[in-house]
Amino acid sequence: MKSVSDLPLRSSLVAAASVLVCYGASASIAAESAPAMMGPTWMFTDVTAAAGINYQQHTYTSGGTQQVYYTGGATVGDYNNDGWIDIFVTRLDDTDIMYFNNGDGTFTDASTFAFGPTPLNAKTNGCQSADIDNDGDLDIYVTAIEANRYYLYINDGTGVFTEEAQARGADHFGIDTHFGNSIGFGDYDNDGYVDFYFTEWRLDSQNGTGAPMNARLYRNQGASNPGHFTDTTIAAGVYLDLVPSNNPAVFDTMGFGPRFTDIDRDGHMDLVISGDHQTSRLFWNDGDGTFTDGTDAANVGTDTFGMGSTVADYDGDGDLDWFVTSIYEDNPLRPLRDGNRMYRYDGNRTFTDTTDAIGVRDGAWGWAASLSDFDNDGDLDIAQVNGIIFPEPHYNPTSHFGFDTNQTRFWTNDGSGNFTEVATSLGVTDTRSGKGLIAFDYDKDGDLDMFITNCGQQPILYRNDGGNTNNWLRIDTEGTASNRDGIGAFITVTPDLGTPGEVMVREVDGGSNFLSQNEMTAHFGLGTLGSVDRVMIEWPSGAVQTFNNVNANTTLLAVEPSPCPADVNGDGMVTPTDFSAWVGAFNSGAPECDQNGDGMCTPTDFSAWVGNYNAGC
Repeated sequence: MKSVSDLPLRSSLVAAASVLVCYGASASIAAESAPAMMGPTWMFTDVTAAAGINYQQHTYTSGGTQQVYYTGGATVGDYNNDGWIDIFVTRLDDTDIMYFNNGDGTFTDASTFAFGPTPLNAKTNGCQSADIDNDGDLDIYVTAIEANRYYLYINDGTGVFTEEAQARGADHFGIDTHFGNSIGFGDYDNDGYVDFYFTEWRLDSQNGTGAPMNARLYRNQGASNPGHFTDTTIAAGVYLDLVPSNNPAVFDTMGFGPRFTDIDRDGHMDLVISGDHQTSRLFWNDGDGTFTDGTDAANVGTDTFGMGSTVADYDGDGDLDWFVTSIYEDNPLRPLRDGNRMYRYDGNRTFTDTTDAIGVRDGAWGWAASLSDFDNDGDLDIAQVNGIIFPEPHYNPTSHFGFDTNQTRFWTNDGSGNFTEVATSLGVTDTRSGKGLIAFDYDKDGDLDMFITNCGQQPILYRNDGGNTNNWLRIDTEGTASNRDGIGAFITVTPDLGTPGEVMVREVDGGSNFLSQNEMTAHFGLGTLGSVDRVMIEWPSGAVQTFNNVNANTTLLAVEPSPCPADVNGDGMVTPTDFSAWVGAFNSGAPECDQNGDGMCTPTDFSAWVGNYNAGC
């Protein structure tokens, strides 16, 4: 595939209207121009202190089990609906923190505003955001370690939260000690509401009660009871202790990073889980509420110490690949510590291990990772945190191949799917015990910044300086028939319809990098392109929406089209009253006015409405 940065600018673009099969389109476009940069250099700058972020994830004197050294959660989203992305972090021996974005590059500790004067202090760990009840704001689910329950914070729309896990059937209370890790959101049953899966790393010896392990699938009860949940782990076939292993030495379930993703593009969200000690799993969604373990047949799960996980199209062939972080040591005494895995999807539910061919095996003691276009050149780079610090006299790795073992890794993509490690030259020099990693554009300048959580230490906010010298396109999804966040929507950008095979794809992601979550906005680097010919969104509901001639350096808000575009007033019927509703939408510029799917409200939409009316639903 030709790099996007090599594609020529086009003075004339295809002007055909968007094409929708059986569906209308609704959208609004908000332009955000990238500011001029100081110079051509691309690098990351540590702005943690300047941004007002200052906390200790926990103190090592707090003690606890081995799992304490695997902790450090964070998630991001616009929690107070002011247009700026905020940060929520968990802590083991203190209260969690909500940082509101001030819109000027700084954050304010708004924890008291968000959680009241007596916030929770409960050894919290993994966290993830999603709109669980489709009411237009982000809620937060939180796991904990050395605890016997988890937590669900419900947002009132202003960034004020109420803990309601027990009332909503999501606390997962048990008499045994829980060691909760990451959470992944996705609508596995396609009912328009997000479900979730969380993982646990627990030795059998740590469960003296005989209670089942705590890696579970919770189904949203949907329209009948939005944002309330039922444990469907056993019925769905994703109870990990019942999944056979190809390694007879494995006797514990050690899940770390879950992600719902439609790998095989059959319209149903599959489930991938990175797991320690050869317990990584891939479950194919059968489309009837159940899953089938396809790990071995798919040629995945060969990582020996799977920890972090990220799913994206690293080689630009239009499908999704799976990258799993795993411990690497150049030490003959530990031969199983053989590093990361890149599983390239080949179609037909099979993968090829391309780890060595593309140069990404050595990530040391890897945890969270993200495949994202940090330099906006049209291909995906890999950022990966790593590190471990155990209390003495436990074994601690030191260094190899000239790297500090704990140093964050950063691989750039050459455009053909081959990677080069360049962290130090880009200013990414963190050597703390990294765990969580978030890619997000917190300052809205058109390039992706990074937030790293460090176990037992201070975090780091790396501002991307120079990534926006290349152009970009960002897409926010708002579901109507699908879940409100649009999690699972598959977006295809075709820069030039003259070469339709050269595409960039993203899937709106509600999964976990490891204890952490990227922003849900789909970010595309465009190189020097000033526009793209087509953006196509395939929604989880089955709706297909297209936008033509979209300008670079733009944020596109894509509102999922109604399954029946002629039903303008949304009452479930197509009647003459929808004509007056269309007139009102036309006069106000509301998205429902756009009946022909070209992203605009014009008089031509009247004849399109007539056609849709005559077609019915």
